Amino acid sequence: MALEQRMIDPFVESQVCDGVISYGLSSYGYDIRVADEFKIFQPEITAAKLSDMQRGYIAGLIDGQGYVGVMPPTPEGFQAARLTFANTNRSVLDNVRSVLGTGSIAEQSADPATLFELSISRPADIRYILSQVFPYLTEKQSAAAAVLDHLKATKSIIVDPKHFDPQSFVDFRGGECLIPPNSFALARTVEYFRVPRNVLTVCVGKSTYARCGIIVNVTPFEPEWEGFVTLEISNTTPLPAKIYAGEGIAQVLFFEADAECETSYAEKKGKYQAQQEIVLPRL
Repeated sequence: MALEQRMIDPFVESQVCDGVISYGLSSYGYDIRVADEFKIFQPEITAAKLSDMQRGYIAGLIDGQGYVGVMPPTPEGFQAARLTFANTNRSVLDNVRSVLGTGSIAEQSADPATLFELSISRPADIRYILSQVFPYLTEKQSAAAAVLDHLKATKSIIVDPKHFDPQSFVDFRGGECLIPPNSFALARTVEYFRVPRNVLTVCVGKSTYARCGIIVNVTPFEPEWEGFVTLEISNTTPLPAKIYAGEGIAQVLFFEADAECETSYAEKKGKYQAQQEIVLPRL
């Protein structure tokens, strides 16, 4: 089918594995390659994008229980956030730090129940921090919820498949792509697929990447779907992960049916038909 119907184009008739992550024809499947085009999920949302009005409203919500301060920006931008809490206790701060998974607590007063400072030492999305901290700062849950609803409307602290913000991605092109810790990247295959009407495919990640905590997720190629495959590559580790363009990334398994399907992907006019590039979620 690859040779006669151009099901896989270009098609590598034997497995290539010398010095690379293998790709090409395997025993019962085909190892696809990742191209050198990537969209890295790395929202560039910092405290700088919170308006003065939003910051003032947040400070007002905390209302005597503390205030939010942001450390001065460096030439590289905001590198840390500092939250100062008044009239609270150490256990609350420990809980906040546990939720955030980062930060250090310093006592700023002789009375440990009076004033604490929680410093977030990594570059972070201040909106995410605030969304996690709000429940511990104030009893005004309804007011806190209102601010969170406002922030969610900016599509910055949630991932919404129906309203995905393309500005959450950073475009990168090159032979080696670094995916940030606990993040992911979208990519595409080198190969263009034209799936016959009586064939369905399932795609699974390669063991070399899987054993490094790098997971590749690809949905099935439906009958009569065609296009470059959009790949979702997740880095589940707390360290940056390197992806090698032009080398194997996942294996496609092919299932041939005894009879053709009643309605193919092409006949359904699927929204991802004949895609030529990395395609973001569509509704």
